[in-house]
Amino acid sequence: MSTPRVRANGEGSLFAYRNGYAAYVWVTTPVGSRERKWIYGQDRDELHGRWIDLQKQAKSGPVATKVPKLAEYLTYWLQEIVAPNLAPLTYATYETLTRLYIVPGLGGKRLDKLTVRDVQTWLNKVRNSCQCCAQGKDARRPEKARRCCAVGKCCGAVPSLRTVSDLRTVLRSALSSATREELITKNVVTMTQLPARRQRKRKPWSSEEARTFLESVRRDDNALYAAYVL
Repeated sequence: MSTPRVRANGEGSLFAYRNGYAAYVWVTTPVGSRERKWIYGQDRDELHGRWIDLQKQAKSGPVATKVPKLAEYLTYWLQEIVAPNLAPLTYATYETLTRLYIVPGLGGKRLDKLTVRDVQTWLNKVRNSCQCCAQGKDARRPEKARRCCAVGKCCGAVPSLRTVSDLRTVLRSALSSATREELITKNVVTMTQLPARRQRKRKPWSSEEARTFLESVRRDDNALYAAYVL
């Protein structure tokens, strides 16, 4: 008489369920917890193949049991993907941009619910928002040193276009990783555009400044003097 095979720790189980079959495997999630990952199917052999694949996946690394929120996934991505594979300075830059901008703006969204419009609206808002106000920098200053939103006078310290571009790059990279892990089917960041470069507001000359300029042009016998006057 053969001895029944002892199921390995974490292997899970496959059994008849309702009108089909169900199976589960114990996995470590991207946030470090141990949970059951459930799969279902009508055909036992097909489900068994998926079950075996899931066991292999569980042994090779973290497995999501549900689609996480962006903030949760970014924590995992920074620790497990960025830190081991990129330079320390790159990790520090990505972590700072994630903590100060991406998580406050989009962190509460579920990965599979994040839309192109969500990201585009956020990029536009960041580009035009005083970060001294948005990040509470002024409120953390000593009372006598406050000079912005805490005293009702916004200093207009908006991010540069380069910073907004870096934010888009970081988020695009994170969602590319999520796509490879089959948590989402498309990377919505690739379909967004950077906000347009703002035109500098030019202060018009005063009457005295204009008169001084015209006098200078006239004295120099500039051929365009008449055009300047007009």
